[in-house]
Amino acid sequence: MATRALPAQRIDAERRFFTGMAIAMVLATFIGFAPTYYLGAAFNAKPLAAVTHAHGIVFSAWMLLYLGQSGLVFAGRRDLHRMVGTAGAGLALLVFVLGVWVAIDSGHFGRGTPGRDQPAFLAYPLTNITVFAIMAGTAIWKRAESAAHKRLMLLGTIALVTTPLARITTMLGSPAPPPIGGMILSDLLFAALVLFDVKQRGRLHYVTKWFGGAFLLSQPLRTAMSHSEAWQNFARLLLA
Repeated sequence: MATRALPAQRIDAERRFFTGMAIAMVLATFIGFAPTYYLGAAFNAKPLAAVTHAHGIVFSAWMLLYLGQSGLVFAGRRDLHRMVGTAGAGLALLVFVLGVWVAIDSGHFGRGTPGRDQPAFLAYPLTNITVFAIMAGTAIWKRAESAAHKRLMLLGTIALVTTPLARITTMLGSPAPPPIGGMILSDLLFAALVLFDVKQRGRLHYVTKWFGGAFLLSQPLRTAMSHSEAWQNFARLLLA
């Protein structure tokens, strides 16, 4: 009986874990963007450009879709999950396009944070959105492989929420620069996946090991890249 129960217990644990992670990331997104977007009127936030509003709507839609898709799996409705997933692929493309657009646009015409090295800073949002695109694209390709698909989608969404997590570190008065603080908090989300794999599987899933490892490696690389002469020249061309 115990041997037969194990797969069901593992499936139940996976459903709880991935749904819990989705809830945590939706909350982080709301908290991080509340002062400037969701509750902007209450905080007297400055007006946003139309493209930024579009990005906010699409970003929010992705987070709600991710939560909804996790909820459908939790409820055992994989049929609906697969149907909604088709629309999700198009939304992921919009997230990428608008993410790149807003990252570059926010540095134009002095709209970036005063005193910030905008070419250096640009490396962080562009890397985040690129990591998301790689993870989400691979997840769509691996959609028939449930364990790989859900881990890739999780890693891609963690890359997205690095930005609101960075804002949360600023709210908490962290001495670390926001991009660094955001990466540290995103690493905690990744650590939760590592611990889950070890506890439930006794080893890391190959996605957690290799794609998660690449996710971690991208962090020091983007920091080093942001101050390189090649990147600075490229970023200035984008922001011109």
